[in-house]
Amino acid sequence: MDTKLITEITEWLKTTDLAEFCYQKDHNCIEIKTREALPEPAKFTCRLTAVTAPALGIYHSAAKGKNLNLKEGQKVQEADSLGWIESATQKHPVTAPVSGTLRIISIEEGKPAEYGQPLFFIEP
Repeated sequence: MDTKLITEITEWLKTTDLAEFCYQKDHNCIEIKTREALPEPAKFTCRLTAVTAPALGIYHSAAKGKNLNLKEGQKVQEADSLGWIESATQKHPVTAPVSGTLRIISIEEGKPAEYGQPLFFIEP
């Protein structure tokens, strides 16, 4: 296809309110889309509630010598302890914000966590 024709079509398209344009002649085809013609980003809803780290530090599920054996699929109640984040000399509790089923555990014992990082996902 002639680049001069493509340039003319593109310039003409800018003067219109068209979002996309398709030109076919013989066996040649050109399709031009403006930003307005781009699809909207996918929108979705998620039923899972994220439990995020309340501080920067190291995640612990239970005190030394004790075992808080969290497993995906187990039931939790609102305000149940899911461990804590230890930073410097403070312990920041991690609790379930809702009652439901623990669907995803995305942190391991003794691993660092950043403030706001999702640690767990609960399905109410």
